[in-house]
Formats: sequence, C-alpha cells, structure tokens
Amino acid sequence: MSQLPPGLLLLDTGIYIRDSRGEDYPWLSQDAHIFQRTILTAVVAAELYAGTRDRREKRILDDLCRAHNSLGHFSSPPPDAWIEAGILLRRAHGIFGQIDFLHHFRDLLIALEAVRTGATLVTENVRDFARWKLLLASAKKTLKLFNPAEVI
Repeated sequence: MSQLPPGLLLLDTGIYIRDSRGEDYPWLSQDAHIFQRTILTAVVAAELYAGTRDRREKRILDDLCRAHNSLGHFSSPPPDAWIEAGILLRRAHGIFGQIDFLHHFRDLLIALEAVRTGATLVTENVRDFARWKLLLASAKKTLKLFNPAEVI
C-alpha cells in the first residue's frame, strides 16, 4: 500500500482485528515489506490474546508474536512509560474531564510506545488518539498518526 507513511509502523489493535477477519486491510498480511517495518507492542498483543476465541486463533497470534520478535520488532513499554501514562491520564482528566481509565490507559501506552520507537501509529481510532497526540505534545513528545481508512 503506497499511501502508508515511510518508516516504522505500529498498528493499533483494531487494524489487526479487521485484517484477521478479512475486512479492510489485506495489504497487512500480503506485503512482506510492510510487515518488516511493523512493530507489535505487547499492549496490542495482550488485547489480541484477550479476544482469541479458540486454540487456532491463539496459535496464529503466537506465530505473529514470534515473527515480530525474530525481526526485533516486538516491544514492550518500559516501567517509566507506565508511570508516565498514569501521570498523563491524570493531566488528561484535568483537561478533558472524566476519562475511562481502563480503556484509555492501554491506548495511551500504545501511543507512548509509538513515540518511543519512532513509529507512526496506524489506527482508525483517530479521535481518541488525536487527544493523546495533543496531550503528548504538551509533554514535548510527537505522536505520528495515520488512518488507513481515509485512503482505501
């Protein structure tokens, strides 16, 4: 898919889910070059594992994690990212009002991991991640976002 931004990509959970269902993103599993520049964060992997419905799906996910790990593209937020996510969520509460901690904590960890690895976050959930982009900018961090639904 030529419209994808250059450099490393970090895919949000929803992108993997839609691809696994054969919905909108065949380029993800069909283009080895895209896979080779994609980072899988443990936060997304955990969300994907939580949604598996049977052993076959779990084995497919095991293979995906192993493949990313073999490329050196399996990442996990370090301890300071977890602390920063909590601090940023507290700040977000003051700026945006009531925040659903459980839902947004994972999204913020994913955003922080994209920033830490220098990857563009590929997500359809641009509304929520635009909020985190703004919040991260106040912390002098740049979150790059890309919505593949806008170019398909």
